Amino acid sequence: MLEQSESALRCYDPRPTARVRLFCLPHAGGAASFFRSWSALLPPDIEVCAIQYPGREDRWNVPACGTMSDLVDDVVTGLRDRLDRPFVLFGHSLGATVAYETALALRCELGRAASHLLVSAKEPPQHHRAGDFHRRADDELCAELLRLMPDADVLGDPEVRSLLLPAVRADYRVNETYRRPNAAPPLDCPITAFCADADTETTLAEVHEWRQLTRGRYNVVVLQGDHFYLVPQRNAVLATINCAVSALPPDS
Repeated sequence: MLEQSESALRCYDPRPTARVRLFCLPHAGGAASFFRSWSALLPPDIEVCAIQYPGREDRWNVPACGTMSDLVDDVVTGLRDRLDRPFVLFGHSLGATVAYETALALRCELGRAASHLLVSAKEPPQHHRAGDFHRRADDELCAELLRLMPDADVLGDPEVRSLLLPAVRADYRVNETYRRPNAAPPLDCPITAFCADADTETTLAEVHEWRQLTRGRYNVVVLQGDHFYLVPQRNAVLATINCAVSALPPDS
């Protein structure tokens, strides 16, 4: 059995009898603890399992991944033993792309199909935009983080900054160098895409293009807020997730 620091999966509130598992993938620089409070706000038939990317929190001693393929391999390894029941994937920002690529990998490598994919605050792969913040100086990278997360004042502490930035830089590299080399067949599961009305990182028109990546149903949910709308709008996000899970067939 993998030691916790070796595995990507974190289940803060195990629910052995839950009907569905919700796998949550965080944003660039984010951690599994971002989703710690979600379980208490969802019904008992949903078990929340958050993904801990390497290089942070209790995986600080595991080298951070520098490519999307390496990160997805790490996630899939963590999920392999938890696919004994229906599962849905939720990813925010970078996590949306990781969730999509994980769904493809699970289908291709293990023959396991997600029951629903929920993506948040991210353009789809066919409209992915490259960048170079992973190559910039620490001050520029911190300024970009503060633009997206104005309350990230911990970056003002040099010691904290030195601990956080390597993982953040690695995540930005994963995101900014990502390219989907081939057009993958569409997923069969429904896709729900969240976006915020004041998010400067993506547009509603781009978010609508997630519909091209599924043969199933597509839905878009627009909420008030900026790129991190899901913090103040947590209840609305969880209500949508609960509705998606409730709509799954009993034998899914």
